[in-house]
Amino acid sequence: MKTSSKNIRTDKVNSQSKNEMILNWRFIFPGNSDVKVSGNKISLKVLDSINKKTSSVVKELSNYIIRTKPDCALVSGGIDSSLLAAIAKKELGEIKLVSAGTEDSQDLYFSRILAKDLNEKLHIANIMETDVYEAIKCLRVMHLDDYNIIMGVTEFIAIKKAAEMGCKRLMSGLGSDELFFGFYKHQKMTGKELAEYRDKKLFYMPAFDAWRINSIASYFKVSILLPYLDDKMVNLASAKVKKEYNDKILLRSAGRSVGLSKVITERNKKAMQYGSGVVKLLRTLSRKKHEKVGELIKGI
Repeated sequence: MKTSSKNIRTDKVNSQSKNEMILNWRFIFPGNSDVKVSGNKISLKVLDSINKKTSSVVKELSNYIIRTKPDCALVSGGIDSSLLAAIAKKELGEIKLVSAGTEDSQDLYFSRILAKDLNEKLHIANIMETDVYEAIKCLRVMHLDDYNIIMGVTEFIAIKKAAEMGCKRLMSGLGSDELFFGFYKHQKMTGKELAEYRDKKLFYMPAFDAWRINSIASYFKVSILLPYLDDKMVNLASAKVKKEYNDKILLRSAGRSVGLSKVITERNKKAMQYGSGVVKLLRTLSRKKHEKVGELIKGI
């Protein structure tokens, strides 16, 4: 058989067989397989069962949640925080859900769907102009750079809401992007590049993202739990998550296994500062003052 070189990939999410057409020939390959066609040669590599990997993810997150007993989940409606909330609901019986965003933000839209999935009330921290100014003033005292201030606004407002509700042990999905490769740019990286990216991000995490959110938590006298940065989860992801499983496929599969709706498990990754509407609001405020966002932040 002669054909031009190309790659064919079967469905890696489920284990059902799938038909593939190559010219006039029909082949049936096992699900979760990687098929490559080059000239007249077909190579087939069957990947490890994603169900087994999914079970490992759910098990480790469940163990962490049972051990630490969070009373609140900071949620955005993305797969990271939604999975944590769903497991907490299952293991603890209840979990308070707090989401921060502007009125028309995507995060609040999807968080409402999550709350319905879990049959829990969603506690909303609406982000208004006054909230942004308050958050930036406090974040500047923490000596954060502009990027971390922009990232921290949503966290600050959400944590403040949770603290006002009396919550003490808040759970965040921070760290999952670095472990499970959720952004589009990750799809362009080789396996080696992904591993280097993950190692670099994890190395600097304590000095940047983790330090920022813990500083905010300390300001409100609450604790932050970061299940994805637990040593066992880091080791699991480092050993199991390969290029074939980027775009958080394992987390999406885990979400389906604990009953999350398709709307949640298939939501595309949206960075926190955009999903919450904070960047859009900052740009609106800066235009009013005829300033750049960085200038606005430094002037508050």
